[in-house]
Amino acid sequence: MKSIITFILMLVSMAALDMTSDLVLRVFFKALTSVLFVLTGIFAMRERNSGTSYAKLILTGLILGFAGDVLLELANLKGDLYFVIGLVTFALGHVFYLIAFFKKSPFQWFNLIPTFIVIPAVLIAVPVTKAFEFNPPALYYAVLAYGVILTFMVGKSFSYTAFKGSTAFVRLTIIVAILFAISDIILLFILFFKPVLVLDRENCTKIVLTVFNLLTYYIGQGLIALSLRKEPRL
Repeated sequence: MKSIITFILMLVSMAALDMTSDLVLRVFFKALTSVLFVLTGIFAMRERNSGTSYAKLILTGLILGFAGDVLLELANLKGDLYFVIGLVTFALGHVFYLIAFFKKSPFQWFNLIPTFIVIPAVLIAVPVTKAFEFNPPALYYAVLAYGVILTFMVGKSFSYTAFKGSTAFVRLTIIVAILFAISDIILLFILFFKPVLVLDRENCTKIVLTVFNLLTYYIGQGLIALSLRKEPRL
């Protein structure tokens, strides 16, 4: 029950984050929202009485997500170094999620289908359209590496359909992976798409993109934390 309460509190904190434009308050509410999804994971583990390596890996990913959240928000106050460290921290969080997924299900070639579709599309679209700006240019390669991890994670989540008696766990995991993908696609446009970059922070389009980015990301983190309540035993 505690995990449900912290999940709901996370949604409330997320709403407060959406409604404030003050940078200091945003750092506070982002940290609070992230702490709450970590707590959701901790309470979900206890409710399931789970000390499995899978649960510990997911919890580590949640903690890295919390650190990445704070670092990326601090980048607005302190500069680009925090952004780069935050991006790396986020990527590590997804690596831990991916390792956790392999704990439940072995590699299958179809897991790579999203990667084989999305990454070549990005490799073609970015230079051809010239609509994206990466400063410094090395960020482009960092985003590609992040994209490989994320799309592989989406493909891996569909292996969970093998857990016939754990429908809730399977659905939550697949939904989480898709939400993360949507969130990061939106973030790609917010951070690097030239027509969006020139928009003022208060522009309606930019606000809508930011809100949907936060919604998909935080709900994804909250649901992967809650999924530990339904973790199937092997």
